[in-house]
Amino acid sequence: MNVLHQLAAKAGIAREWTDAAGVQQLVADDDLRAILAALGVDVATRAGMLIALDQIEDARARRPVLFTADCNEPIILPDAPLMGEDGQVVICDPALSGIPHPGYYRMDLPDGSLTVAVAPERCPGIDRPLWGVCIQIPSLRGTGDFGDFDTLAQAVTALGKAGADAVAISPVHALSLDDPGRFAPYSPSSRTQLNALFGAAKVSPSRLDADLIDWPRAGPAKIAALHALWSEQGEPDDFAAFLNRHAREGLDAVQTCARAAGMAVGLITDLAVGVDPEGSEVAASPHLFLNGLRIGAPPDPLGPQGQDWGLTSYSPKALVNSGFDPFIAMLRANIPQGGGIRIDHAFGLRRLWVVPEGRPASAGAYLSFPFEDMLRLIKLEAWRKGAIVIAEDLGTRPDGFSESLEAAGVYGMAVLPFARDGEGAFLPAAAYPATSVAMSATHDIATVAGWWTGRDLEWNDRLARGGPTAVERAQDRAALWQVIGNGAPQPADDDPAPVVDAAIGFLAQTPCPLTLIPMEDMAALVEQPNLPGTIDEHPNWRRRLPAPMPALLAQPEIAARIARLNRKRGA
Repeated sequence: MNVLHQLAAKAGIAREWTDAAGVQQLVADDDLRAILAALGVDVATRAGMLIALDQIEDARARRPVLFTADCNEPIILPDAPLMGEDGQVVICDPALSGIPHPGYYRMDLPDGSLTVAVAPERCPGIDRPLWGVCIQIPSLRGTGDFGDFDTLAQAVTALGKAGADAVAISPVHALSLDDPGRFAPYSPSSRTQLNALFGAAKVSPSRLDADLIDWPRAGPAKIAALHALWSEQGEPDDFAAFLNRHAREGLDAVQTCARAAGMAVGLITDLAVGVDPEGSEVAASPHLFLNGLRIGAPPDPLGPQGQDWGLTSYSPKALVNSGFDPFIAMLRANIPQGGGIRIDHAFGLRRLWVVPEGRPASAGAYLSFPFEDMLRLIKLEAWRKGAIVIAEDLGTRPDGFSESLEAAGVYGMAVLPFARDGEGAFLPAAAYPATSVAMSATHDIATVAGWWTGRDLEWNDRLARGGPTAVERAQDRAALWQVIGNGAPQPADDDPAPVVDAAIGFLAQTPCPLTLIPMEDMAALVEQPNLPGTIDEHPNWRRRLPAPMPALLAQPEIAARIARLNRKRGA
């Protein structure tokens, strides 16, 4: 192995990766150099690379700022008193029997302090069959141009009274207030601050009956209303601090409403995989991020050139050096008390596809992350909040990834169109894993009605995108109906309502502890919230539900679907 390859390996960059077809691929040396250079490594000369190797070894030999461990597992710690979060010395023998209780502990040493984060064996879990819905917050109808935390509170109250136990929501991360055109929830400016637009304020809507949100008009109008509220109340905080506090109070109030309405879980928030490299979080702490690198996905049949998501993420080196402070702060900002959190692209806990800025997405490589430490911190922070954790684990899983999540009590996702066996056949309900959440769709794929009618194929044709053919979809329709249809005649291609009914009933029968149905499926809508790979070609994140939540739940078709969920999920 030459020096470049040694250096890449020590820096956590994988020279080889396996594509979707199972074929081993090799990262070009030029790409390795570009990634290493972005990580701040001198790759111009052999001497520089040898020095970098020594520096990496020296860093590994140093005592970490934070050490993670599991409860009751023997660990070797320095010989010094171990203090709990209350400042009291803990009496135990870590080397013999580990530390018995989860929490953060501190050891004061001659050369500084050491934090020991002790995780529970597993995240909090669900002990009976539950059901809930998925909601894109802006899609909610109320008195404004888009949904906010007030509208969401009304929705969760109605859903809780109807029997739902959980509401999985779109990300609530802060977006750029300076550019109302940047409204994609998975491209946040900061994951530790909240989206100010979701704070409640009276604003005169332009058109209550509009089917699409006009973000360039609606966003500034909401900010103006929030500024007026700030001025009227004579807040001591500056406007930016007020916006985040007002949003935080609104989000907390939603969870209070959910639990008051009888929900066992309530809100399940969504954690984006990265942040806008030009956003506020990177600007405030650039040293914590992968400057000069973008995250994305390697080439595959659906994206032969690879994907550049236009996002960056934490630097694994910076996480370790900081004692994981930004990661912990991010978790605390997003996990609701007694609720849950969904981690988008959870594979990123182990590795991320990184691409040097300005280069094609195919010129990337996988960069490893301190997975075991991050997973323990997730367990600990979820335990502190009494919250469940769901990992978006769709796609090709890294070896051992699913087993690690299962052992940690992190739920995976079993999504109807993807839940198939090794031969490609749709799984029967009994074969769904009890360690996953059952879902009819996600925000990035066709709704059940859209899939059945071929609306997604129409979009593919319109945009000249690849994807299944009409013949392949017809075969899949027949195969799916055979599994979910209970022997009834197959509905026509343009009659999706019976398919939606059957799909919801089918998912409610699985062993999965939680069944989540997007509101787009509860209402049998054919359009999906987002079409990945598009910007202006498709109205991403702009679609609104057809009516306010109470009115939707009163519709006979939706009421019947809820009744079916309540019957089969034990409510």
